[in-house]
Amino acid sequence: MNRTRAAAELVLRYLTARALFRQVDWEMPPNLEYLIERGVRLLPGGVVINEVPLTPAPAIIEDRQDPTFWSAIIGGEESAIDMPSAEQEQVRQFILDEGWTLPVVPWKHQALHLKVVGLFASLVGRQSKQDAALASVWERGPFSASGQIRG
Repeated sequence: MNRTRAAAELVLRYLTARALFRQVDWEMPPNLEYLIERGVRLLPGGVVINEVPLTPAPAIIEDRQDPTFWSAIIGGEESAIDMPSAEQEQVRQFILDEGWTLPVVPWKHQALHLKVVGLFASLVGRQSKQDAALASVWERGPFSASGQIRG
């Protein structure tokens, strides 16, 4: 995977986690890779990244829309937000490690927009862990993994 793609996926995982934590709707930036490739560092959603072509790995260096979330998750300041340390570590791993997945919350307890965001998050990395988690969510939800609607 090239650095531009890795940076775009990092930003998408971060925005997904932030939206889930704050329980707000958000739209996926349609041209994220294009912006990063052109050297834009302040991205939609207020996320500021490092200079991707000049560094060995992409990094989120600031969040102008939600600096306390950035401080807690990226900066490691556990008292910045109201989230247990163990959960902060899970969210941190989800954002920073492309092979990590967020724990699956039972389907009946999720609002519709969170189900859609969770579905997107599971597809970003296209890893077998995400596929397994997605299948388990669909099996408990209104649809089965085979696509059958349950009544």
